[in-house]
Parts: sequence; structure tokens; C-alpha cells
Amino acid sequence: MVKAALQGIPVFDHLTMDQIEEVSTWLQRREYTLGDPIINEGDPPDGLYVLARGDAQVVKSTAAGPLVVAELEAPSVFGELGLLNAEEARSAGVRAKSNVIAGFLPRDLFAEKLDRDNLVALRIGVNLGRIASQRVRATTKRLAELSEDVSQHALHAVAYGITGRK
Repeated sequence: MVKAALQGIPVFDHLTMDQIEEVSTWLQRREYTLGDPIINEGDPPDGLYVLARGDAQVVKSTAAGPLVVAELEAPSVFGELGLLNAEEARSAGVRAKSNVIAGFLPRDLFAEKLDRDNLVALRIGVNLGRIASQRVRATTKRLAELSEDVSQHALHAVAYGITGRK
């Protein structure tokens, strides 16, 4: 089941069927029930998860309480930046929204494969870089849009004498 989930996930693009088979041997099968934490915010990154069956939620702690920032459904991956950056703690948690079957790719194993110039690991690394780049571009675009919105609201407030101060 986990092997079948690898096909069509962008992290595993450009892998042959033999390479998909190889990656599937690297994965540890993990199962979770509704509400179980899969990743805890603040934990050190330990690897990537392939969501093979079920749904999950990405949850970020805020001053107002937990905030669901994304909904995930199989097949997909999460925790992928944990493969590349071991210095930064997990920025959000992930919990099972249903019964979940996942494949776990340990960061240490992935690093070992990279150190040995394993072609499959190198292709996954390139794909992760491409995905991270796309996300940075999308985030930059969204921040620019939000900045423009804030600027427009500020100009509107100045024009109408709304200061927010008493």
C-alpha cells in the first residue's frame, strides 16, 4: 500500500519503477488512529512521512490555541524538509484526522544514501529542492499581496482619519 502511494507524489517524480521499489524498501510502515499525533511541533526533524491511507491535519500552536493550517489526504507527503534540515525544530504538528497508514523515511537513512551518492536519494533531494523553491515563490507572492492589502488599508485609514488610537 505504501509503495503504491509513492507514484504521483512530486517528491518521487522522475523515478523509475525499480527506483520506486528501492524507496519502498527504505520506508517503515506506521499506523495511527484518529487524533493520534504523528509529528509534534518543536520536535527535532527525524524524517519524511508518506501518507498512504487516511487524512491528517497540520496544526500550528498560536496564542489563541491550536490552528489547523492545512488538511492532508493520501497520497501525499509531509515532514519533507526534515530530510534536508536537521537543525530546525518541526514548525508545526501533524495529527491523524482518520485512521492513517504512513511510510516513514528516516533522515539518517536518507543522509547515508546521499553520502553514498545513491541516485534515487539524489533525485529525491533535487525534487525536494524544486518543491521548496516553488513554496518560497508562492509564499513571497502571497506576502507581497498581503503587504499590498495592508498598505491599502493603511492609506484608507489615513484618508478617513481612522487611527486606532484613543
